[in-house]
Amino acid sequence: MNHPTRQLNFRIGLVARKHRHSFLLLRLRQTLCLIAMLLLPAATLQAATVTAKVFSVAGTVEFAGPGSSSYAPLKKGQTLAIGSTIRTGDDGVAVLVTTPGSAIQLGNGSILKINQLAFAKSGGAVTQRTAVLQLTSGVVSALIDPSTPKITDFQVQTPEGAAAARGTFYAVLVYHGKTYVGVKEGKVAVKAASQ
Repeated sequence: MNHPTRQLNFRIGLVARKHRHSFLLLRLRQTLCLIAMLLLPAATLQAATVTAKVFSVAGTVEFAGPGSSSYAPLKKGQTLAIGSTIRTGDDGVAVLVTTPGSAIQLGNGSILKINQLAFAKSGGAVTQRTAVLQLTSGVVSALIDPSTPKITDFQVQTPEGAAAARGTFYAVLVYHGKTYVGVKEGKVAVKAASQ
């Protein structure tokens, strides 16, 4: 009965109830797939740093620009530069397109910083897709185009380590200082923080 996997599943289940909007995986996947499919063909960037774009906002969601500690309401359609921090209230949820072919949903009571974003195409083929996000607390679900695993580097860093994927659908939760990772599809590599 005290099997570690059952305990972890039980803890995630308890937290999932509290953050129920963040764990509506099927609905989220459909939304993120649509976003990724709509934006991927439109991307004609050469090697360049990109900004995240806000696809939707519900409830209380705020952001602070790079180097700022002053927060303002986040709005649909807004772009977020590298170094921006997003925080959601108890009723807040935001969906962001981080790069063409990757999107995230930030759940209730979360704080996330965008540390790095990059995307490049050459001759119509994607040659780079990079996102490094820092989740201090709360939950983030990510959907990454699985068709380009060799050139994709998508990481969610937490106080305890990092969860990295190259094309999958997964969620990372930081709750009371502990990190939990749930994978819906694909594979995620998890690495503990250096001591």
